[in-house]
Amino acid sequence: MEEAIKNRDFPSFARMTCADSNQFHAVCLDTSPLIFYMNDTSHRIISCVEKWNRSEGTPQGGLYFYAGPNAVLIARDRKVAANLLQRLLYYFPPHSDTDLNSYVIGDKMILQDVGVKEMKDVEALAPPSETKDQIPAQKQRGAVSYFICTRLGKGHVLLSDESQALLNPETGLPKYVA
Repeated sequence: MEEAIKNRDFPSFARMTCADSNQFHAVCLDTSPLIFYMNDTSHRIISCVEKWNRSEGTPQGGLYFYAGPNAVLIARDRKVAANLLQRLLYYFPPHSDTDLNSYVIGDKMILQDVGVKEMKDVEALAPPSETKDQIPAQKQRGAVSYFICTRLGKGHVLLSDESQALLNPETGLPKYVA
């Protein structure tokens, strides 16, 4: 994993991230009592990403699950992220009365990259190219509560003023902000 990150090898990074997530959830299913973190929607999201990756011949997206059935999807760049969001909006559209601004949270500019300005644009999305014979898979309307779209930040920052730090330098624990 470190080599993939150091070499900016997204396909290897995506494969290892997915494999690590799958392995974690396999271990959860091998416990007693069983631990179920993922749900049917989780499995459908995995299927959507894997089908796209197979059709392209190399990973376009990667994913893992965080704090339950919450998929964290990763893409190598903004264009791929927009293609991923377009697929997710196609397969997992919100209910027709949903406010799009509450369905896509964070970097809403990506909606422009997808060609979506309002709910009617979500309804008009074409089936993804990897859909076999252009017969669309069943849409799971309302199965996803919302999408949070973010970008990588600039990385760690060395603070010259310790008062700006979020962690207590003596304990390493978060400072409590009043």
